[in-house]
Amino acid sequence: MMRILTVLMLAIFVLSIGAPVLANENKDHVCFRALDANQDGQVTLQEFEAVYNDAADRFKAADADKDGKLDHDEYHDSLKHGSS
Repeated sequence: MMRILTVLMLAIFVLSIGAPVLANENKDHVCFRALDANQDGQVTLQEFEAVYNDAADRFKAADADKDGKLDHDEYHDSLKHGSS
């Protein structure tokens, strides 16, 4: 009985730690991280052009909230590059 309780407690602990990690997995795409040079969770026009070269119009079209930065969802949704 003690062994079952120990295994159950361990499983609950692992799931409580693993669930948030898995929930954020969709936001951790390599392509977005590669663009986000300073790893602040947003891509600036300068970071975008470092990869896509002379793509200001494409960047502006993707910047849905017009804040001058692309977050993960703007990048993936507007550029049709992967899924969010």
